[in-house]
Amino acid sequence: MTHVVGKRKFIDSVDEIPQDDWNRVVDGRNIYLSLEYLTALEDALKDKMGFRYAISYSEDDEPLVVAAYQLVEFVDKRRQYSQDLCSLSYHIHKKIADVFTINVLVCGNVFSDGENGFLSRLISPEEAVREVATMTDSLKKQPSIKEKASITLFKEFWPESTKHSDILKEFSYRDFMIDVNMVLKFHDSWKNMDDYLSSMKTKFRTRAKSVYSKSKSLEIKDFSVEDIEQNAERIEWLFGNVLEKSDFSFGRLSAEAFVNLKRNLGNRFLFRGAWLNDVLVGFSTALINGDILEANFVGLDYDLNKEYAVYQMFLCDYVEQGLKLKMVELHLGRTAELMKSQVGALPQNMKLYAKHRKSVPNLLLKPIIQSISPSEFELRIPFKENFKS
Repeated sequence: MTHVVGKRKFIDSVDEIPQDDWNRVVDGRNIYLSLEYLTALEDALKDKMGFRYAISYSEDDEPLVVAAYQLVEFVDKRRQYSQDLCSLSYHIHKKIADVFTINVLVCGNVFSDGENGFLSRLISPEEAVREVATMTDSLKKQPSIKEKASITLFKEFWPESTKHSDILKEFSYRDFMIDVNMVLKFHDSWKNMDDYLSSMKTKFRTRAKSVYSKSKSLEIKDFSVEDIEQNAERIEWLFGNVLEKSDFSFGRLSAEAFVNLKRNLGNRFLFRGAWLNDVLVGFSTALINGDILEANFVGLDYDLNKEYAVYQMFLCDYVEQGLKLKMVELHLGRTAELMKSQVGALPQNMKLYAKHRKSVPNLLLKPIIQSISPSEFELRIPFKENFKS
């Protein structure tokens, strides 16, 4: 090992994080682990979920690993996994009607897709995974965590990282796949939307033009902090419409969180609103994470969505924003895979790891996890056969 871990520091609030040590490890590599992002999130949601942070140091006090944790309720609104999960824990928060919840300690970010739980320096990726697994075991022994979280979850790893992240299985974690992350790689020849559309087959180019035709009555605006604040109630309603259609959730962002993100991150946080006759009928958010544009959330008025192609317009708008910003990739996340493939995004498998805090229930967790698999969908390839994406 390049550096032997000498001590670990566990932190209950983002305000208590040693900023210099944290920033030395993060070093601008991941916006989701930036103190600006973490502060925005915790300030808005600290009354609804728990936040913990950890730093590992070498024997000579060099910061080696930083990790961010969230203590959240997993809400299974359709009770898809409720019966199986009931056998795992006596610490079930609710099991009523069509709602089932269980507390989960997450190393990562429930409001984003990808590897946003930890970063390291001066040690190898394998050593970093082992250290964060050990660090997490220590964190779970703390009284404030021990009796609250039944399951620990590491989310979530790209295919090229699983050779390292599979080390978590040495610590009794069970690996499983979830719905794919839809990713569009921007081609060097695309300088604008005309270039992008010209690379498509006629059928898909016609479909894209139909989206623009249906949505021509919409006015798309970039929102400032003040815009988000002034439209907070409408934003909450639009966002709630989308969340109502989900089968499960790990938590909910609020308009206050969007305000904080815009205030703290500025132009790195994109909030775009769609107006129809002076009424806000939809919004989209995205983060600039290095050379990647990461689409995060949308809010929709479903009574108008089909007629004006609001959601499809936002997908096209993400592509256009990515081109304007000269991004390398656009990450469109999970759900609506068919529509996202129609704009050129391809599926990327994402792997997670889960462990119950007790050994016997952890054995029972295996068949449940094995039953979880990515949703099936029909992949569309919109680009011409002679176009190399």
